[in-house]
Amino acid sequence: MRSVHRATTARPAAATLAALLLAATLAACGDDGGDEGDRAAPADVVVLAADVERVEPGPDAPVAEVVAGIEAFGLRAERILAQDGGNTVLSPLSVATAFAMVSAGADEPTEAQIAGVFGFPEQDRLHEAMNALTAALDEADGGDPEAEVVLDRADALWAQAGFDVEPDYLDTLAEHYGAGVPTTDFEHDPDGARRAINAAVAEATRDRIEELMPEGTVTEDTRAVVVDALYLKAPWAHPFSSDATAPAPFHRADGTTVEVPMMRDPALSARAATAPDHTAVELPYAGGQLAMLLVVPAEGVPLDQVLDGLGEGGLGAVAAGLAPATVDLTMPTWETGRALDLAPVLGQLGLVLPGGRLPGIAPDLEIATAVHGADITVDEEGTEAAAATAVGMDLTAAPAGEVVTVVADRPFLYAVRHVGTGVPLFVGRVSDPSA
Repeated sequence: MRSVHRATTARPAAATLAALLLAATLAACGDDGGDEGDRAAPADVVVLAADVERVEPGPDAPVAEVVAGIEAFGLRAERILAQDGGNTVLSPLSVATAFAMVSAGADEPTEAQIAGVFGFPEQDRLHEAMNALTAALDEADGGDPEAEVVLDRADALWAQAGFDVEPDYLDTLAEHYGAGVPTTDFEHDPDGARRAINAAVAEATRDRIEELMPEGTVTEDTRAVVVDALYLKAPWAHPFSSDATAPAPFHRADGTTVEVPMMRDPALSARAATAPDHTAVELPYAGGQLAMLLVVPAEGVPLDQVLDGLGEGGLGAVAAGLAPATVDLTMPTWETGRALDLAPVLGQLGLVLPGGRLPGIAPDLEIATAVHGADITVDEEGTEAAAATAVGMDLTAAPAGEVVTVVADRPFLYAVRHVGTGVPLFVGRVSDPSA
């Protein structure tokens, strides 16, 4: 059995997720800590981490397979969320990462259910691929030091103080996710534990996700909560001029029209493509490693009809069909935030909650709750977005030179993607920019 570090710190305030993960990473991985070195965890928090270093992912890790599964999950989940007719936003990457961590401790039936929802390969290959994928994302904000692209991620498993977490599970978290285990007191102060997790997530997401876990999601039976947090701030490679933004109509799916601020660039150099039922354009962020893909249906064509026609290739096939073009682009500014109970969505996709068993984490645990928060702002300067996912575990009882015109004045899909891997960091639709 491998040894386990237990480290305490002296600050009495509520810890941030970034600080706790820093402490765990320093213990487990020997990381230099970057800009977070002046943060500390509180005196009553113990950070557990397996006494192993994060491994280097192999070159043959099945990243493409995992990305395809994450994208497919994101598009299916988005369709379910869109049934209420409103704007949608979620982070397929965040949800998948949290459940990948949970699956490392699941029994075979539960693991199979999770794999069915997210398209995960077998366990050893899954964690190797997630390690390689997140390593690639960690480099996404380093391509252009002057661009000020920020892409921060943090993973942790909050556990009951004194609760025995299986050492092999700690090994997996440390080796492939760089995650530690901050402890708290779910049993005697469940709401205090909930508030501590929410405070940590709020800090990690720059206050864009302020209450990930609503009242009732943590009880005295809770023994562990997996948390994944994601924050993005990225300026466009070619910002829009605010002087060109003007009110214009946006046509809702129900046939009504609303006037909203519309940005315009009549000569944008981008990659684009036209199809009989839609037009797609990729808007790069500074540094070139991240981009937003817009899929705008043709006039009179419902967005869901376009999505039905994407086939197994999904957004990857759309992106692969793009070609350099001059684009006359009109699109709205928008801001969307959404808090989600994932249980109804996951239930429709084949994972019923509460349920499952997690003997690889600890005996007598089941997945009790799954919540997600996502928030995105898109304007002339670029995109700022954040997402977080928590899974609670309780005791059982076109050609260059062509001008492609894109007018996003009807419900459209967007996806913020990592160009190198194609993984969707955020997926959503804009049904009403004024909402």
